[in-house]
Amino acid sequence: MMSDNNFRLEFILHAHNTSMQDIRNSLIEFAQDIEICDMGSDSAGVGKDFKLNLKAQDPTMIFDLCGQFGRIRSVKVEEK
Repeated sequence: MMSDNNFRLEFILHAHNTSMQDIRNSLIEFAQDIEICDMGSDSAGVGKDFKLNLKAQDPTMIFDLCGQFGRIRSVKVEEK
């Protein structure tokens, strides 16, 4: 388990064929205080937007993992 989480990350993940649980499972060993909110399907009904809010030591690792699910946007990173 991690301690000394130095960054608070907030972003939107536009994903295809992915559940909140899939996203959570991929992040669980690299992040803490993971909050994922399903923001619904896009207008074409092809993908879903998820809002993520979490703590992590390595933001790059988090973005690499989430990038495998889809497109990341509206990124906010705060150093703690």
